Amino acid sequence: MEGERIYKKLSKRDHTGSNSDKYAQLLQTIFFHLSGNNEIKMFYELLDTAQKQNKFISIDDPKNIKDEYCFSDLIITDNFN
Repeated sequence: MEGERIYKKLSKRDHTGSNSDKYAQLLQTIFFHLSGNNEIKMFYELLDTAQKQNKFISIDDPKNIKDEYCFSDLIITDNFN
């Protein structure tokens, strides 16, 4: 599965605080939350789609109030900050 390969590549952290490190941390967090909901396959597919579009996955939670995320909380975005 291409999405799984992409996840393994992009989720490796270097702990520098760089944007790529922060994105890796976000992907790990998303993976952890979706594992409990059996939504990993959909996550891999979304990650593959985002990669093909040169975009990123993000969580649609502007108020940052959720304690747990599910697949329906994910969006594809142009940039990651």
